[in-house]
Amino acid sequence: MFAVSPKQKRYFLLLWMVLFGFFTLLFLKFYKLQVVDYSTWTKKADAQHFISIRQPFQRGKIYARTRMNNCMLAVEVPVSHLYADPKSIPAENRKEIVASILRMLSPTLTEAKKLKREITRTSRSRRLVSWIEEEQKRTFLSWWRQYAREERLPSNALFFIQDYRRVHPNGRLMGQVLHTVQERKDENTLRSFPTGGLELSLNRYLEGKLGLKRMARSPRHLIEMQEILEHVQNGSDIELTIDPVVQAIAEEELEKSALLYKAKSAWAVLIEPKTGHIIALAQYPFFNPDEYKRFFIRPELAQESKVKAITDTNEPGSPTKAITLALALKANAICKSQGKKPIFDPFEKINTSKGNFPGRRKAITDVHFHKCLNMYMGTQKSSNIYMATLAGRFTNALGDQWYRNELTNSFGFGQKTGIELPGESSGVVPLPGKLHPNGRAEWSKATPYSLAMGYNLQTTSLQMARAFCVFASGGYLPTPTLIRRVIQNDKVVLDTSTKTFPRVLDEEIVATVVRALKFVTKPGGSAVRADIAGFTEVGKTGTSMKLVGGAYSDKRHYASFVGFAPASNPRFVLLVGLDEPAPGYVPGRGLNHMGGTCAAPTFRNIAARTLEYLGVRPDDPFGYPKGDPRSDLSKADWMAETEALQKLYDKWNGKKES
Repeated sequence: MFAVSPKQKRYFLLLWMVLFGFFTLLFLKFYKLQVVDYSTWTKKADAQHFISIRQPFQRGKIYARTRMNNCMLAVEVPVSHLYADPKSIPAENRKEIVASILRMLSPTLTEAKKLKREITRTSRSRRLVSWIEEEQKRTFLSWWRQYAREERLPSNALFFIQDYRRVHPNGRLMGQVLHTVQERKDENTLRSFPTGGLELSLNRYLEGKLGLKRMARSPRHLIEMQEILEHVQNGSDIELTIDPVVQAIAEEELEKSALLYKAKSAWAVLIEPKTGHIIALAQYPFFNPDEYKRFFIRPELAQESKVKAITDTNEPGSPTKAITLALALKANAICKSQGKKPIFDPFEKINTSKGNFPGRRKAITDVHFHKCLNMYMGTQKSSNIYMATLAGRFTNALGDQWYRNELTNSFGFGQKTGIELPGESSGVVPLPGKLHPNGRAEWSKATPYSLAMGYNLQTTSLQMARAFCVFASGGYLPTPTLIRRVIQNDKVVLDTSTKTFPRVLDEEIVATVVRALKFVTKPGGSAVRADIAGFTEVGKTGTSMKLVGGAYSDKRHYASFVGFAPASNPRFVLLVGLDEPAPGYVPGRGLNHMGGTCAAPTFRNIAARTLEYLGVRPDDPFGYPKGDPRSDLSKADWMAETEALQKLYDKWNGKKES
């Protein structure tokens, strides 16, 4: 038997220990590779065989209802971006591939330069061409699949990633309200950058959640082999209160008027008085969201992308007189409840021959001279002196702070309406006791008289339209809204149809103001051009001089008309504003810049077409112009009252107004 010496035993032990150590190290190495560094090596392996792609979501649709169906205003259409795996493309094929891309996909000059650089990168994923339409994509894929087979290239060396582009099927319709999103997206999140409008203010609803998918790189497999890691969640859909047909009517009439009266710009607001739903928010010049780059390159064009009815403030002028009447009547009711004598009587004969008021160095004047007026005449003739007299009486009785509180709390001036658009101005109402930066008091002794005729305060057109909703709704102050519903995955997550609003005026006061305003559009009134044939209407003109360099300009005006129809059951409140219509006298028309000349007929045209579209039956069947076979002024609405008022006016003033 073979004997093992002690020395050999030591060698065997040493060998065994060496082998054991080796296998131990090998085991530890495998453990490190497969357990400790598993994630690291898995990622490296996946990077060689797979590519993870963020899947873009579709922004929510923005749509509105007509009387017949839904109308899409902003939607997403599928487009694609062409990507390359440059490492999979041999150098000898690159020139031919680039030429084919240029020929079939027609990239921009910038993209073409970028394409030639990107296809030579040492990368596995580079974007070559963006925003490719489906037809172009199909044409290119037909060529590429055949070319890749012939050249024995991986079919996924070039591949498309789907994306979405924002489009507006109705072009410029509602452009300022809608806006759009930029084509350029955030490189990391793939989220869009809104340019303004509803796209910006409702971005939290319209945005969705990105998806994530993993796609195979192997040359033996098509790129379509993929695994969904995170599902896409599309954005919520927004249903607007806007009626696109009414919006189109308003835009068309505004364009006509702006060109006819040579106005710098024009806008209109139509609101349902009982719900606060805005059914049209139109503006001229137009803004086409699909051409946003052209507008934002030039500052003067960028101004046209604003919704001026909510961003621009003006001294409103005479529409405020309806509010002055309401507050005088409210002051009467307060005095009566306190056992005091009323401040005035609507039928009271008030001397308006002189316009001297405390605190004013310059007397207040009227467009036409009047010796005496009552409330109905003062409204019909739009008398500054009469309204200032009323304001003086109720501020003496109840105080300056009461007056301001009523303007802000009951009619919403000096504060934002809360409309779902960016850039809304709150306007300005002077505050008793507060000083301007120059040390002068915001509210002086003369302030109530200026406020009574629509000066010394700044309001937006939406604020004024909202204020007239108080008269159209029977005394309620609504919250204007553009949003009817927000829908996510067929589930309504927001509905504005159930809102309730505060009562700010008693029905009796509202009815009295409405009766007074009905004289405005009848013979002898300041806005006969606003009379809607076959319908009753209520409204008030406005013509205010604009401040230029700290002084009022007699060549730059803001002209407006705000009213509603029909008078007894209003379907909408409509405000029309024209910014800086050309000043001066036009034969056959009169003073071109006056609200009764330019804004009143624009109101009439929009209102008449809207009532016809809505299917509202005429409520003044005899109230048509002379020469129309349906006309019978002896039976027309409010004509008997107008004739009686005219006789009394003639008696008090000695002769008819010239």
